[in-house]
Amino acid sequence: MGIEPDDTVSPVVLQKIVYAGSNASSFRQASEDLLYEAELRISEQRIMRATKRIGDERIEQRDSETEAWERLPLPKQQCSPCEQVPGVAVVEMDGGRIQIRERKAMEAEQAKPEEVQGAAEAKEKEDRSGFWRETKVGCLLTVASQISSEDPCPTIPKVFVDPRRMRKMVREIKGFCAPEEEEESSREEAAGEPRAGQPETLVRSVVATRQDVHALGRQLAAAAWQRGFAAAPRKAFVGDGQEANWTVHRTRFSHYVPILDFIHGLCYVYAGALAGRRLREGWPVYTQWAQWVWSGEVEKVIEALKIRLQEWGLPQDNESEESPRKKVADALRYLQNQRSRMHYDEYRRQGLPLTSSHIESTIKQINRRVKGSEKFWSNRGAEALLQLAADYLSETKPLATFWRDRPGAATGQRCYSTST
Repeated sequence: MGIEPDDTVSPVVLQKIVYAGSNASSFRQASEDLLYEAELRISEQRIMRATKRIGDERIEQRDSETEAWERLPLPKQQCSPCEQVPGVAVVEMDGGRIQIRERKAMEAEQAKPEEVQGAAEAKEKEDRSGFWRETKVGCLLTVASQISSEDPCPTIPKVFVDPRRMRKMVREIKGFCAPEEEEESSREEAAGEPRAGQPETLVRSVVATRQDVHALGRQLAAAAWQRGFAAAPRKAFVGDGQEANWTVHRTRFSHYVPILDFIHGLCYVYAGALAGRRLREGWPVYTQWAQWVWSGEVEKVIEALKIRLQEWGLPQDNESEESPRKKVADALRYLQNQRSRMHYDEYRRQGLPLTSSHIESTIKQINRRVKGSEKFWSNRGAEALLQLAADYLSETKPLATFWRDRPGAATGQRCYSTST
């Protein structure tokens, strides 16, 4: 019948359980959703076990596909296994956050005397950050765009030179604070509008893991090969300034055009331009620098920052992050390190994306399921949920193939796992 011994429900019901367990905000909410929407009374413990088991099966399948790709000779890795090749292939990556707490540590703490356990719980509240770990997420995008002989959008969009919008943007992304004065005099917030020549995203697939960045690189490379990215005539790799991103680019995607997320770079330009200046004085400087960066003339901003740093002097050791010369020095260092990935005028002519907005929104979607002050996962459980969350966000529908083939792969053998 194609049903594993551990399956206590029909394949159709199992699919509903796993969908609810992977997409609801918690297993308890998944139980309530199934009762209300499907009239299925399934306990949260059963949902958790079923979701984790299917997640483990998908991880095994994913790892097997990655290993098979790694065994291919290099020429085959650079070819497309499918007939349909995307016109533009884009890879983006970034990191999210999750709390990891293994069961052994939890059980050991529960076995302590009450007063000792109370002290441990108080310490946990004081240092909750000790449980936070990073997740690794990547997006594979097929894009439609046109190559232009001239820059299709030579003037920076209004959204990036609107005081109110930029103040909010840099605070949310980098935690930078602009001068408080004159904020009320800022003109009305500009509405974001599609820019001329902006690429259109067609299909997104997602990879997510708790493993290290090298494992993510292998998984992304294997997934990109399966989608025919290697044969695409135009390819781009987009990320922020984290070294981990560019390590993956160098080792797995060196033949892709490297692009620094425009908004992250702009945040440093904003901080450097307004450092030590009143808003009325600093805003014209920022708008000029922002236009230079948009036009691919980042060297002009670097020279201006060098002059500004000479005026302020180098920051001292352990100087406050809010000091003007620290902000100027940080902006200068960031732009110098990333200058080779900031030719935005050329990227627009080639019809390539300028921002990593898709990976940012994808991480927010995944975090909705796995991130929370009261949500703790084991490493194994986290990996299973991340895999399923990525599967459900992928428009290539990998789970449709998985559920179709699963009955035929049933062995009739019960799966056992060691207690941890």
